Amino acid sequence: MGLRIKILQTISMLICLGTMDAQTRQWGVLDGLPTGEVRQIIALPNHQMLVNCEGIFCISNGAGFTVVPCDRRKTYLLEHYADSVGYGHQWQGDSLLWLHDFYRIYLFDMRTRSFRYDIKGRLHSLGKFTSTPETVSDWQGGTWTGTLGNGIAYTPPRRQMAEILEDDPLIGIARGTAEFNVRLGDRRLLQRRGLNRIGYFLSDANRFDTLNLRLPQLNGYRNIVGACAIEEPWVVLYTQNGACLLNTEADTLSEFKASKVIGEYTDKYNCMVQGHDNRLWVGTQNGLFSLTPAPSPKGEGSIYSCKRIEGLVNNCIRSLVMDAQGNIWAGTACGISKVTPTVINFGEDDGIPPVSMMERATCLTDDGRLVFVHHNTTATVLRPEWLCDTSTPQPPMLTLLEINGSNEAYAQSNGLTLPYNQNYITFQFSSLDYACPTHIRYRYRLRGLENEWYTDTKNIGFSIADYKALPSGKYIFEAQAASAEGKWSEALRLSITIQPPLWLTWWAKVGYAIIGLIGLMGVTNLYLKRKKAKLELENDERVNRLFELREEARHQFAESTAIDVSKISTNVEEEELMKQLLKAINENLDNEGYGVEQLASDVGMSRTNLYNRLRTMLGISPAEFIRNVRLKHAARLLTETRMSISEVAEHIGYASPRIFSQNFKKIFGCLPSEYRTPR
Repeated sequence: MGLRIKILQTISMLICLGTMDAQTRQWGVLDGLPTGEVRQIIALPNHQMLVNCEGIFCISNGAGFTVVPCDRRKTYLLEHYADSVGYGHQWQGDSLLWLHDFYRIYLFDMRTRSFRYDIKGRLHSLGKFTSTPETVSDWQGGTWTGTLGNGIAYTPPRRQMAEILEDDPLIGIARGTAEFNVRLGDRRLLQRRGLNRIGYFLSDANRFDTLNLRLPQLNGYRNIVGACAIEEPWVVLYTQNGACLLNTEADTLSEFKASKVIGEYTDKYNCMVQGHDNRLWVGTQNGLFSLTPAPSPKGEGSIYSCKRIEGLVNNCIRSLVMDAQGNIWAGTACGISKVTPTVINFGEDDGIPPVSMMERATCLTDDGRLVFVHHNTTATVLRPEWLCDTSTPQPPMLTLLEINGSNEAYAQSNGLTLPYNQNYITFQFSSLDYACPTHIRYRYRLRGLENEWYTDTKNIGFSIADYKALPSGKYIFEAQAASAEGKWSEALRLSITIQPPLWLTWWAKVGYAIIGLIGLMGVTNLYLKRKKAKLELENDERVNRLFELREEARHQFAESTAIDVSKISTNVEEEELMKQLLKAINENLDNEGYGVEQLASDVGMSRTNLYNRLRTMLGISPAEFIRNVRLKHAARLLTETRMSISEVAEHIGYASPRIFSQNFKKIFGCLPSEYRTPR
């Protein structure tokens, strides 16, 4: 045990002195380790690494570490200090991991990535603990070495990395590309003399013709840093305070329309290159821009749709170069990024120092290498195939699950069923690429809530998906990983069911439906009762009104000598019948033998029906109706004509004046002679 401590102390000292391999990385408390005293490292079957820091455990998440809760009071306390055993471990099956230190025994469950405390009942099945080695290899071949105060020294597996050149001829070649020197199709060279004086150099005549006299606008630019020939005869001039288009045939300047968009971020241009697809890539002090050509009127130069590229290691673009495959690379103020077909950032893990590259000092060599100068005598040289991994990474692993902000134990193979109020869920996942974590891209979605993938562009070695206030329902969380230029991996999938609250469960909804049905029936019954009462009231009112109309009609018929059909009828049907009756009687007024039978026949009714109708309407019989109509006509003749009483009686069908006078008196209360000459 003493030898082991001495070895660890020596390693720790070497790290402090900085004499370890330059590729070695140091992981400490800033990376999530609870302390710098790492006593034990175990490689788990799922490619995670379990780390024991003086009895405080944590687990790797792809870029750092997450503490695993462990209640030491529930672990097994040894009766005696175990100096002879120290730190050891033992696997029981493929899911239970026994851990041993000087004082306690712990039981870790791989399925849930949490500690168990049913230890005493299992101790009888334990065998001999294996002493945990000082250095452990991970699934990629990287080595992990724990130290007594400096955390973990990690050495990634060896791979081809970028190289640093000093005082090499390639540096001069790359720096030469920064010179302002554009060869035109007519063998002229567009060159710069001074900061903002440009013109054509004719090598045959060894003469330089300046453009500044013909184009005084050029004097408004502080420093014309470069030019990029696009389609003839157009050249883009880019400067420290804007850009413009030069027509090299007409020697005219016009607006570079993309500068309107770029100007929202900066007007300082650093570099520019045109790709094989005619896209123009513009590197500025604040961002990289992709300009896709669009059709433009003849004579106006190209018109571009402009897009700012996000996710680069740094937004200050110092140099641009195209590799042999036509992909664009950018040297920035803090490292190098590959831009196409996807953005990939490279750094110290790839042998590239996080320093500022020199402006426009980059080139592609004949043998396919890329050179980026970052000091007068220093450059980074790489081959794209060294750094760009096209393999498919392993599917991401769920490394942390938080529910309502609390770290939860979980089994990835099983689904989650949660109550309605535990609906704030955070997923942390990683493909556990320890060698090049920043080269892995992640995307995720929560099916049942969203169909489109969300791509995480932070490239920090893991990804976090955070969902808040999820409604009750069934979901499937999916996550995928892809290497720099590889395909997306198989998906991590985890089913999640958030149960509805009691008042939204199916049986509660059935109860609501029953209550609603009962309520609906009650409301309907009340409505029908009220409707019935209203109808009865309306019917009573109609009946009463009908009685009133009947009484008015009878009174009108009884007291008035003028028979108004509309006043002695209560509806259209009665009015029509009354017209027919009066017409039939008036046509037979002088016919003494005209009676009920003839009247019923003339109006197309039976004697009984006629009787019932007149009884209902006027309260009299058909015979009384015929007599009253005749006598009312007689009363009008007595007052309106000079006919004698005998003539009036004969005119209305009375052969006997005496009988006429008797009937007239019954109706009008006086004799015809008295009616004509009232007192």
